[in-house]
Amino acid sequence: MERLKILINLTRVNKPIGFMLLFWPCSWGLAFAYNENQNFKIFFYYLILFFLGAVLMRSAGCIFNDIVDRDLDIKVKRTKKRPIASGKITVVESLFYVFILCLLSFFILIQFNLKTIILGMASMSLAFTYPFMKRITFWPQLFLGIVFNWGIIICSVEFFGTITKEFFIFYLACIFWTIGYDTIYAFQDLKDDIKNKIKSTAVLFRDKGKFLVLTSYTLMFLLIGYLSFLKTNKLVTMFFLIIIIIFIFFNLLRWDHESESNSGKIFRQNNTFGAMIFLYLLSF
Repeated sequence: MERLKILINLTRVNKPIGFMLLFWPCSWGLAFAYNENQNFKIFFYYLILFFLGAVLMRSAGCIFNDIVDRDLDIKVKRTKKRPIASGKITVVESLFYVFILCLLSFFILIQFNLKTIILGMASMSLAFTYPFMKRITFWPQLFLGIVFNWGIIICSVEFFGTITKEFFIFYLACIFWTIGYDTIYAFQDLKDDIKNKIKSTAVLFRDKGKFLVLTSYTLMFLLIGYLSFLKTNKLVTMFFLIIIIIFIFFNLLRWDHESESNSGKIFRQNNTFGAMIFLYLLSF
């Protein structure tokens, strides 16, 4: 039972916000590609594949991230009790779990076509490079956006055989979303990150971080709004998007970036935002 508890904490499956933020862009891409002439069973089949892939790859990413960051995590209040940093599990054991999770993810990936499989394999190198970015650049949030939204690219190639202009714009929109929510996330550790010389957009912008977040979300919605109108040619679709925008910005404007707990709360609300946008895209 203790070993299971350690594994759950290691993969953070008890905190679904992580894998859901990886899953939502995939679901958005599916919803955008789906139309009423397509078989809903096929849509649901792909939705399940993407969900399982998101859970498995996010779990593997969490473990690898904790392996790389074990010397930093012990210095940060929020992360010092993580299993690897606290010595509850060895690096070798952790790498074994990474291998198993990646193997299971590969079985999910081979359900797609060949081009998609190649793209999925290519994303692996990016995913395992991400943990080092906070040591190199103040923009690890941008790199995370490139990695975390790869499902949009996979959707485009799987259904259309190439990366279409619309899906590339969608990919950019999701990158802006990631920069926004991960900057909020980074504000939870701002004091510790400054002390330990860990780089992030929160450290770079500090009191101007709220401006970066609001700008990122604004750019995301401008791009999604453009794509929505492009697909439907109906202004009424914009009405529903505006309602979502008002709801999201109402919450963002209430964000207290100086509060670690409030930053965590606003960050987790992005799961609700993701669900709202998914239902919106599926409605037309």
